[in-house]
Amino acid sequence: MARTNSSVLWEFFDKSNVVDKKAKCRVCGCLYSYKGTTGNLKAHLKKRHLDAYLSLTSGQQEIRTQNIADTTPSVPHVTITSTIISTTATSTGAAVCPSGSHVSAVATSQQIRQQQQIESCNTAKQISGELKRKIDSDLLDLFVDSYQPFTLVEERSFKKFVRWIPGYQLPTRKTISNVMIPTLFNKTKETLKTELLQIENICLTADLWTSRANESYLAVTGHFITDDYELKTCLLDCSNFQESHTNDNIQTVLIVMVKEWNLTNKINFVITDNAANIQRAISNIGWKHYGCYGHTLNLIVQNAISNDETLQNLLEKVKKIVRFFKSSSTALEQLLKAQTNDQPNCIPKRLIQEVPTCWNSTFQMVRRFVDLEQCLRSTVAILKKDLPIITNDEWLLLAEIAKILKPFHEATESMSGEKYMTASSVIVMTRCLTTACDKLLIEDYCELSKEIIYKLRSGLVMRFTNVERSETFSVCTFLDPRYKLAVFSDENEAKNTKKRVQDLLMGIILQENQESAQDQVHASISEHHEADKFSPWAILSEIVGQKQTVGTPLSKAIKEIDTYLKDDVLPVFKGTTWSCPLEWWRKHKFTYPNLAKLFKRYGNIMATSVQCERIFSKTGWIINDRRTRLSSSKVKQLTFLNVNLCTKRFEL
Repeated sequence: MARTNSSVLWEFFDKSNVVDKKAKCRVCGCLYSYKGTTGNLKAHLKKRHLDAYLSLTSGQQEIRTQNIADTTPSVPHVTITSTIISTTATSTGAAVCPSGSHVSAVATSQQIRQQQQIESCNTAKQISGELKRKIDSDLLDLFVDSYQPFTLVEERSFKKFVRWIPGYQLPTRKTISNVMIPTLFNKTKETLKTELLQIENICLTADLWTSRANESYLAVTGHFITDDYELKTCLLDCSNFQESHTNDNIQTVLIVMVKEWNLTNKINFVITDNAANIQRAISNIGWKHYGCYGHTLNLIVQNAISNDETLQNLLEKVKKIVRFFKSSSTALEQLLKAQTNDQPNCIPKRLIQEVPTCWNSTFQMVRRFVDLEQCLRSTVAILKKDLPIITNDEWLLLAEIAKILKPFHEATESMSGEKYMTASSVIVMTRCLTTACDKLLIEDYCELSKEIIYKLRSGLVMRFTNVERSETFSVCTFLDPRYKLAVFSDENEAKNTKKRVQDLLMGIILQENQESAQDQVHASISEHHEADKFSPWAILSEIVGQKQTVGTPLSKAIKEIDTYLKDDVLPVFKGTTWSCPLEWWRKHKFTYPNLAKLFKRYGNIMATSVQCERIFSKTGWIINDRRTRLSSSKVKQLTFLNVNLCTKRFEL
């Protein structure tokens, strides 16, 4: 019977090769022999990972101490009462027992404390290595998922809390930072690398960001579809970008990162913001690139509202009033009270300040301001402060602006998802927004509002003129069972898209035919050369083979496409949520096998770089006021783990 790994050394090593008895370090990945003894493993920890070695030796010392305590004979209880011990006031302060022997009071108290310690050691539960690893794993979640600093394990209140875990020894801050986090990082990275080896295509999103510690970071996320038609998002890198943000430097970093993950020939699309340096870098590499759809919509809105002086003056008034209510607790309390007076059961709302770097923040500020119009009017009248006066016409203009910008806000929110495909909705959303502008122009709005609508519509036309001609977005739209060819505004582009899909499908079928022919050749060679030509089954095969016609790749492609187009369109909404094309293709992958393969090639493409924006939001939480001295390498590891660890890990 094989011996179990009883040594605590195996918390830092994995058995890489059982035959040759080689162990792999979980921290650095080096291989070491453990034939006959684990001395090599221990020496490696002592030389290369001192913190791990110290935690190991301290743990062994605790076990030895506990074993000694278990074998120490019990000391009889010494009970001191007035009936059996008479004390004599002497100069030495000694106590006299009835038998005449002198017992020091200090020695007696020490024996009592020693007895209590021994009894506690005897009753303490031994903690197994497996249980310790589980507790350590949950402890790491505090730093990965809850953004706690490593110094948490040194805080006295946390130590006081952990003491209620019998037999568990809290690891040190350095052990967590230098051993446990890197070990989990390397293990998670290897798991993700193995998963990415199985995929055919991946879409990247990339962005640059500067932390509060004034360090620049480049984040790259990957999006791919599994064999079970599940869209997955992973963080490939979030590293400190120390060089200047030139296109050459960005290009070099991206190429190195892609090679590290073995994705050089698997990238089918890249999404970034509209910055010229990163766009040029991706173009030089030769990847297909598209500017973030959400960022482009935000630029259209900002260009439409920033060029009018009248509107800007009005927005400055709104900002000043919002700043006042955010800086004055008395004014805010009055505003909240005014809302509950009008509607006692309502949840009072606060004003929203515009943030220039945040999409749709102007719309959110104006909409909330308009929603609280009556409460603001009454509150400002009571406060009697020197605040800007907003006229009735200006209130009307703000209400119209909120209605005009609402479709753009909803489109941006819809296109910012990461758990469902968004590239197939680029053509759809562009047409819907253009139609919304046409309908808004019919409304009885003031001239300034109509001018803004004209600018919004012209911005859509200018920036998305050729969107239906895009090979990528047109194919994605066609393969979305909610849209197919019904959402194209140009019939010619719909026909061109059908022809484009047909050509792609022919390529897939031709490749399958070639692979099938090779398999048949190999099978025929392996068969017995002396087949019975007089067999009825051999003669039947010849007869059927003579009459059997094989369809061409073109005919097969046309048949599958026509059947797909005649199939029922998937409803856009399922209740109050979007219907899922991935779920539809999971059910129909055998009905349309070649189209399903084409969908796997295009269905992973995203329309926005919002995923990277969310990464930087998490990074901002990691680099908080208590962790401003956190090294960039540790930020990389924590961010990577926060994004890539399975979410079920953090569930109860």
